[in-house]
Amino acid sequence: MSTLVMVKRDREMCMAAETLACFGSRKQSARYVARPEKIFRLGSSYVGTVGWSVTRTVLESALTPGSEFREFRDELELFEFSRALHQRLKDEYFLNPVGDSKDPYESSQMTLFVMNRYGLFAMYSLRTVEQCERFTAAGSGADYALGALHAAYELGLSVEEVARIGVEAGIEFDDGSLGPITLKTMKLEV
Repeated sequence: MSTLVMVKRDREMCMAAETLACFGSRKQSARYVARPEKIFRLGSSYVGTVGWSVTRTVLESALTPGSEFREFRDELELFEFSRALHQRLKDEYFLNPVGDSKDPYESSQMTLFVMNRYGLFAMYSLRTVEQCERFTAAGSGADYALGALHAAYELGLSVEEVARIGVEAGIEFDDGSLGPITLKTMKLEV
């Protein structure tokens, strides 16, 4: 339950998300939660999560200053990090890696977006990793967000405006998404 988006145009990048927390049928808007943001800083990167609310706490604990969250330059670096993280989550955080019985690999039970000076990266529960060149979305509001991102991107709007429109579409049509919206921006290093 969430809407999380990333947008890149030229050297400008933006990650945006809504702030609703859901626990089954119970919803908690941002005014009831001390840290409702789904985007947070790890080292010099922004990380966005959708799915289980505990993911942020687990990542902040697992990636303490001694085990620094480095900046990934490409998909393979993020993939190798995800393999090590998956094992640590199983060993130290009691991750239940059982997904669908037809899944080819154990699930890490999380979707992460990473924005750093090298670009936009997405990591999904089976550790599929993608580097994004224009825009992407995740969460229960992703289908609505992707349509809106596509239309807005083609208008030549700023990355912040495109990202906001994508998340607003998720909020409008997905019952697991609610504002306010968090936006984080960064420049791509060439």
